Amino acid sequence: MATSNTAGQYTAPTTQGAAAATKRDSLWRISFILALIGLFIAGYLSYTKLTNTEIACVAAISDCSYVDSSPYGYIGGYGGVPVAYLGFVGYAAIFLTLVAERRSALIAKYSKLLIFGMALIGFLVSGYFVAIQALVLNSFCQWCMGSAVTMTVLFGVSFARLWRTLNAIADDDEAEQA
Repeated sequence: MATSNTAGQYTAPTTQGAAAATKRDSLWRISFILALIGLFIAGYLSYTKLTNTEIACVAAISDCSYVDSSPYGYIGGYGGVPVAYLGFVGYAAIFLTLVAERRSALIAKYSKLLIFGMALIGFLVSGYFVAIQALVLNSFCQWCMGSAVTMTVLFGVSFARLWRTLNAIADDDEAEQA
């Protein structure tokens, strides 16, 4: 947007603001894609639980059925809620918040913090389950590991989005005080 300075002279629009907006937008897109990937992984694992079907797994790499059917595959042990459902709900919440961020000013105001909080919880839960696979089960599920990697990257991107927002607020505060 073109503006005039204090002397009334025309100043050309800066590209710095546009570049910053593009970077923020690219982080939103990355978050959106990661949330979709997470929804796909958790959705597939939830589907296998709902239909009681075998998980497609490369046996030479991992033993998904062993990990998935262990008591750690359920919140509260056998008979509890499958962990896959928890993952699906978490990724869906992040996805829906990302979508709502573009449609509601109120949600946009808090969305980066909300998404960061959800991704932090997802990251910690994923870390716990990776540790269980490594230290207790001595077996890995490739789908679970894919979800853990997806959530870890999503956590990093959500941190970057929040950090940029906080820096922009601090810069605005400094500009107002000057």
